[in-house]
Amino acid sequence: MNRSEIRQKPRRTKRRTYKDERLKQIVKTASKLFYKNGYASTTTRQIAEACGISQGNLYYYIKSKEDFFNLFVEMTTSTFEEYDREIRSQLPRISHTEAMKRRIREGLRLIDAVQDMILFVYRESRTMNQDHLDQLKRQELHSVDLLKMIVEAGCKAGEFGTDDPQLASYYIMMLEHMWSLKRWYLRKHYTLDEYIRKCQEAAVGIVGAREISKPVKTSAAVSKSSK
Repeated sequence: MNRSEIRQKPRRTKRRTYKDERLKQIVKTASKLFYKNGYASTTTRQIAEACGISQGNLYYYIKSKEDFFNLFVEMTTSTFEEYDREIRSQLPRISHTEAMKRRIREGLRLIDAVQDMILFVYRESRTMNQDHLDQLKRQELHSVDLLKMIVEAGCKAGEFGTDDPQLASYYIMMLEHMWSLKRWYLRKHYTLDEYIRKCQEAAVGIVGAREISKPVKTSAAVSKSSK
């Protein structure tokens, strides 16, 4: 950070609201620049210019360039928690297979929205300080937790047949991350919705999902019910 950047930074920053579209746009723009130019080579001046705002206005949203790490983790975790609550509220009314498919759909939509930051994190992880690495690990564990819970519940109910729900959950999560990691190839062949369906189909096989059949009426029961 140079002296002009320090002079333009006001004392207070905006109270963060993770539904703030302007804040989301700033984080997405910064992540694209970090991935393209590298974190060390990207300045707050460049971020402000790419966002079409002054540095002073940028510091209305952030405290420093390092703040983008925290913002990314906090915003993705906040978004995940929203659909985590929504899917958990639906669990009593839907099958475990359907719950898993909904989790995959929402997870991939989130990944699509922050794909540049995911690529940046994978590329720059060696240069990150331990605090940021710990944040990212916690975020990853949090993001796979709902999926693991659904798989474990499905196994207990006899709907899934995997003997390792934790590993199965991580396999599925890595399929989701492939949308960013191999986007140069996948986007040539699939839309996001098409890839979501492919991942859902693959996940059904990974967890060994079994078709739950409805009880078949015996001939005696059929005869009785027809009277």
